[in-house]
Amino acid sequence: MRVLRVLTRLNIGGPAIHAALLSTRLDPARFATWLVVGEPEATEGDLSALVRDSPARLIHLRTLKRPIRPWADLVSLIRLIRILWDVRPQLIHTHMAKAGALGRLAGLIYNRFGDGRRPGQRAVLIHIFHGHVLDGYFPGWLSQVFVMIERWLARHTDVLIAVSGAIRDELLQKGVGRHDRWRVVPLGVDLSGLVQLPFPQGTSPLRVGVVGRLVPIKNTSLFLQAFASLAREPSSPAMRGVVVGNGPLRETLEREARRLGLEQVVHFTGWQRDLRAVYEDLDVACLTSWNEGTPVSLIEAMAAGRAVVATDVGGVRDVLEPEGGSNGPIQPGGFRRAALGLLVRPGDVEGLAEALRVMAADSALRARIGQAARASVTQRFSAERLIREMTQLYDSLRPLEGTQRA
Repeated sequence: MRVLRVLTRLNIGGPAIHAALLSTRLDPARFATWLVVGEPEATEGDLSALVRDSPARLIHLRTLKRPIRPWADLVSLIRLIRILWDVRPQLIHTHMAKAGALGRLAGLIYNRFGDGRRPGQRAVLIHIFHGHVLDGYFPGWLSQVFVMIERWLARHTDVLIAVSGAIRDELLQKGVGRHDRWRVVPLGVDLSGLVQLPFPQGTSPLRVGVVGRLVPIKNTSLFLQAFASLAREPSSPAMRGVVVGNGPLRETLEREARRLGLEQVVHFTGWQRDLRAVYEDLDVACLTSWNEGTPVSLIEAMAAGRAVVATDVGGVRDVLEPEGGSNGPIQPGGFRRAALGLLVRPGDVEGLAEALRVMAADSALRARIGQAARASVTQRFSAERLIREMTQLYDSLRPLEGTQRA
């Protein structure tokens, strides 16, 4: 089966890791993969090395970038159509919003005017939502425009995949896709190195960190404000913070840390390639986002046996409460104990501070959460499970070849 995969960019993050795994680890005797990728921004990091020296054919599409640029987007669409004409894929699988829109539109054109219009040659269209940009990224009116676009694209997509049930349900509520076209296929990550790390020994000061892109949706400022709130307390717990990552907000966040008097207790490291070293130096990992799909940094921290505190957004609850849990509201200034971590309200400074205060005071709680988290994520989010489930899905789609969707 010829599979053409389209990804907006191979930047550091879950979608790129997911796409790289699928591109490099599908059985090459059964699947021939072409991976078309755009250009990451300078501060985002580049994971192209993950697909080099692999069976996948890597095609760089320099005009494909995350920002909306009508002329460059039109050029990208034309080039994608040409690539489809050359590859003649049986399956087109798109990742991320920009690639999802342009890749599926190119696929529709290919199926209408290219070899895909011939009997038995139609390309099956799949799009995976690692999260979505329909909340929290753009002004309200523009978000509504994107909702309408996604609704139209979903009507012309054979299979819609969400990395969590929560993401699928959110998109169904927005009218994106019919229930029978949705599949839930959780993220897969290579966790083999992290699960070998020893559990933290409960030394003081408590080492707390956030790992991720420094962009508005990640709300790293919440982490700094919670640290400052704790530091103002007369009997504040001994804590040290680290911010691992880069992005357009780094200088702004460093200025905020200095303004809050945190320059001696919070350290900014930029991107780090040695994930084992990153998590080995942490006791607790935080996630402070306004919105998330399935956060890779959270899964990595849990595989490393670290206790986690996270905002209750997107697919986070699916990660921390795999068997389901209370859906009641979290009280302002408080938190909820999930099976595998502590959940706080998005944007709640005092709630995050309180959760960190409890973590700092209870080493037994940290150990219990870390041990349970490692056991859970290594079973649910392994790379092997992802490859097995996606192979089964691709095989099930073979009968769609040559058919037309209603």
